[in-house]
Amino acid sequence: MQSLIQAIAEKRLIELSGRDKTEALAELSQLIARSRPSRDHRTILERMQARENQANTYLGHGIACPHARIREPGELICAIGWSRSGIDYGNADGAPARILLAYYVPENASAAYLHEISSLARIFEHNMPLRETDDFTDLRDVHVRLIEWADAAASVSASDAAVPLFRASASNLRSLLLPEIIDMMASGSLGEVRRFLIEQPAPEIAELIEATVGDNGILLFRLLPRHLADEVFSLLAIPVQNDLIGNMAKEETRQVLAALPPDDRTALFEELPARVLQELLHLLSDKDRKEALALLSYPEDSVGRLMTNRYVAVRPEWTVAQALAHIRRAGTDSETLVMVYVTDEHGVLLDDLRLRKLILADPDASIRFLMDGHYASIRSLQDREEAVQVFKKYDLYALPVVNADGVLLGIVTTDDILDVAEEEATEDIHKGSAMRPLEVGYLQAPLKMLYRGRVHWLLVLVLINILSGAGIAHFSELISSVVSLVVFLPLVIASGGNAGGQAATLVIRSMALGELTISDFFKAVNREILVSLGLGASMAAAVFLLAWWRADVQVGLVVAGSMIAIVFVSSLLGLSLPFVLRKLGQDPAVASGPLVASIADILGVLIYLGIASAWLA
Repeated sequence: MQSLIQAIAEKRLIELSGRDKTEALAELSQLIARSRPSRDHRTILERMQARENQANTYLGHGIACPHARIREPGELICAIGWSRSGIDYGNADGAPARILLAYYVPENASAAYLHEISSLARIFEHNMPLRETDDFTDLRDVHVRLIEWADAAASVSASDAAVPLFRASASNLRSLLLPEIIDMMASGSLGEVRRFLIEQPAPEIAELIEATVGDNGILLFRLLPRHLADEVFSLLAIPVQNDLIGNMAKEETRQVLAALPPDDRTALFEELPARVLQELLHLLSDKDRKEALALLSYPEDSVGRLMTNRYVAVRPEWTVAQALAHIRRAGTDSETLVMVYVTDEHGVLLDDLRLRKLILADPDASIRFLMDGHYASIRSLQDREEAVQVFKKYDLYALPVVNADGVLLGIVTTDDILDVAEEEATEDIHKGSAMRPLEVGYLQAPLKMLYRGRVHWLLVLVLINILSGAGIAHFSELISSVVSLVVFLPLVIASGGNAGGQAATLVIRSMALGELTISDFFKAVNREILVSLGLGASMAAAVFLLAWWRADVQVGLVVAGSMIAIVFVSSLLGLSLPFVLRKLGQDPAVASGPLVASIADILGVLIYLGIASAWLA
């Protein structure tokens, strides 16, 4: 934050005269030029505008960071402008920029600039009062806030810890800094980029690499020191990992794979073609190869694919002091030390103990004395969705995985369970919208995959909806004699589809959370009968008045009666379809809103026109 502090000391702080962005940048360029007499202010303005054309430099919270990169050595210079009414900055959220931190960035000061902007982003993220810019009345208020920013940055630097950003703020910062990083790499300032990266948290480096296309992402990864590269690689998306491995030398690939936790390594291997997998397996040590093959031998969606064997186990006959000494020796390679597992001489799981309990216990006490026999575990062949439910039920940090004999095989940790929960929720949402689940992100999915994932269900729904047209054609004489019936046909049909979709969504989600099982079918039906009749009666009262006003009492009674019947039948349909699919061994999420709505449309046409035919005859 040295350049910001220097700008405050040298009074490079002005009130901007208008709301126009170009005029504001021109004023700040002139202010910078006064501190850099050898540089014309028009050149600085041109560089700033060129950077703005490349990508918006809005940081968020009413603060923007326009800057001019100059390909010559020099000192990082900051000039600050405040706008009373706000500058129309053209950012995505439409909020005006009230404070502009304009920078003059020589090529040897690029890392300092990146560090200063990322420090400001973290200050704004974790200290809400400091990012307020709407209540300033004059430049004195701005001056005080700038001093507070500098003090906050100094305290963060003193703590020597990079505070992670939330996803929204990380996205803003990434869009602001990524063009700078790419330009720096293109100009050969690799040392500057490396110095900046070393100071950042690994998750944010991973997001930068994922957002960088092609060779730049590979180069960015190669700039990382070995220990940081191993951690960042484990956080990257599988397709990005594949791209990096395809561009690494064999020894470099071997080192990265050896550093990956077994569960993350298995997740990577699952996505590789057989030939590439064989090549990578040969790069591993005998121990790591056997471990990888053992995990890959489990069924694809089983808990065994998620587990890692990096855990700490103790024996019941040991004392607490012996257990703690063993943890110090063996715990350096453990995935987590929150939980310690007690096994007998055959490896059978007997209990789990929190590390806190061990630390607070008498060193001479026996481990057996601390055991209570209450623990949760899961079989290696069980579905990974069941592991999510166990984690949720028992509020676990890690879940032990055992075989049929109760022998401890490994553990599943929270990070893997969060990934599973996200994948399963995404899959259910996609299926619930009548499309095949995507295996990659939307922007990474090929157009052919997007087309194939949607066209099959759409064609099926078209064929189903043909039956609706056949139903209408069957009652063509009735419709021609009472034309007003057509006016209310979309209304009653859509109401049935909406009610059925609501019921299906409630049941599918309850099944996913384990709240409903097959045995609960009749309980659910009894509840839905009462609810759907109440909903139908409420909607019927509304449409009766509308139909009476638009047509007559007879049509009003037909529409009201049809509404009750259609909402009732569609709700029971939406409730029943997920149960039927679960009984047949299929995913209940397939009973999607579009499918329920299409079937409800057919039933709605038949019920509505059938009641009309009987009543009006």
